[in-house]
Amino acid sequence: MLKSPGKIDLLVLAGLSLSLFVYHILTSTLSSYGYFIDEFYYIACSKHLALGYVDHPPMSVFLLALSRLLFGDSIPALRVFPALAASATVYMTGLTVRRLGGSRMALVIAALAVIAVPVYLLMGSFYSMNAFEPLIWMSILYCIIRLVQEEDPRYWLVVGVLMGIGLETKHTMAVYAAALIAGMVLTKARRLLWNRWLVLGVLACFILLLPNLIWQYASGFPSVEFYRNAMVNKNVPRGPVNVVLDQILFANPLALPLWITGLFFFFVAQDARKLRFLGWAYIVLLILMVLSQSSRPDRIAAMYTVLFAGGAVAIDKLERPLMLRLVRAAMIVVVVGGAIVVAPVATPLLPPPALRNYLSAIGFSFSIERGKMNEPIPQWLADRLGWRELAVDVAQVYRSLPAEEQKNTVIVSTNYGEAGALELYGADFGLPRVYATHNSYHLWGPPPDSIKTYIGVFVDGADLAKRFESVVEAAVHTCDDCTRPQRRIPIYVARGPKFSISKEWPKFKIYD
Repeated sequence: MLKSPGKIDLLVLAGLSLSLFVYHILTSTLSSYGYFIDEFYYIACSKHLALGYVDHPPMSVFLLALSRLLFGDSIPALRVFPALAASATVYMTGLTVRRLGGSRMALVIAALAVIAVPVYLLMGSFYSMNAFEPLIWMSILYCIIRLVQEEDPRYWLVVGVLMGIGLETKHTMAVYAAALIAGMVLTKARRLLWNRWLVLGVLACFILLLPNLIWQYASGFPSVEFYRNAMVNKNVPRGPVNVVLDQILFANPLALPLWITGLFFFFVAQDARKLRFLGWAYIVLLILMVLSQSSRPDRIAAMYTVLFAGGAVAIDKLERPLMLRLVRAAMIVVVVGGAIVVAPVATPLLPPPALRNYLSAIGFSFSIERGKMNEPIPQWLADRLGWRELAVDVAQVYRSLPAEEQKNTVIVSTNYGEAGALELYGADFGLPRVYATHNSYHLWGPPPDSIKTYIGVFVDGADLAKRFESVVEAAVHTCDDCTRPQRRIPIYVARGPKFSISKEWPKFKIYD
């Protein structure tokens, strides 16, 4: 069953991985889309390095700080690390195929399938913690597979380190770990659970996670509040059938036969009898998705890498040479065809007018968040539009104020996207300091009570009217191709606060 990759295998894998990296960098460089809304927030977080943040652990922020130091803040530079992570995920999948006993052609099929997964293409196309999850999880599974194949419990220490890094990158990695343990308990692999190396792995994981746990405790566990609010107020509930259909859609519908074959491979193939737990781990994850009614298909997306690997290896088991060649050729055609179809949907390839026509032609529509449902352009692309133009509009309002008033003016928002965009573009347009009540921005504190003029962007005008002596709608920013919340944003000038901002600030907290 075990096969070590040769030099040609590694070269083939490197070529496939590099092609994906180049694709992401080119689309980021040449497309008409700008920063994604979350990227502004991550950049802001990287200017406030800490052991934790309201809505994510610190690892991805520290990586971004390093990225900005090495490459700068341009859009292509910002996406070097996500593109590298996506490419490395392809590479690790190929190595896993060889560990499972697959041929070079199986390696190519699995690698192409991973390249063609819409949700992976999406994750690699902008900076966020999600970009690193498939790579970390695929690396963990590779070590687990070696642990089981070689019956060497020392791999638990490596797994513990990787899981600690994963949890410092994204808290919900714990769900994958729980599913993996459940899968092992349900199979004969459970005998590899009870040993001192597992204890050492758990200890290593805990040590790596401890800084964030200390920060959470000291800050009152804000992430718990964030996850609860996001589940209730942000994500769109989905029925069981839709949850399953979302998985098929975001894992590439044309690749369905491959990963289903992989699932059966882990359950029934004699060569995979030691790895039954991988099939059960996926079933556990899918059940959790159905029970939670999650509208986020990416929540278990990292598991498809190993299913593609298993499916590609299963195809190798076909005994008739002609049938084997036909199935291999057909699989390459469908996964590459699927990549061509989904690439414009998942990545910034087509400009908005052309994208609208394309989505209409293929009948694509998908909703993840409340308030951004059934958009003509998917939220993950529409939220890359209009930000610099917003900064221009706010700058015009700011410059319209008397020079003396400008010295005592700040910008405030209730959304980290608007706040982050205005902060990033602030140097270009001479904007004042930006404050916000959303997530970690709220932790960074209020403006001084001495401030008498506020420019409100993405705020409730009626609420301002209750709290200030004078409120004027000075301008309105519009963006026809943006998501609904960003299509029309009034820009207010509020003067004479009738309250103490420092005392009232805790009440303005928005964690979602």
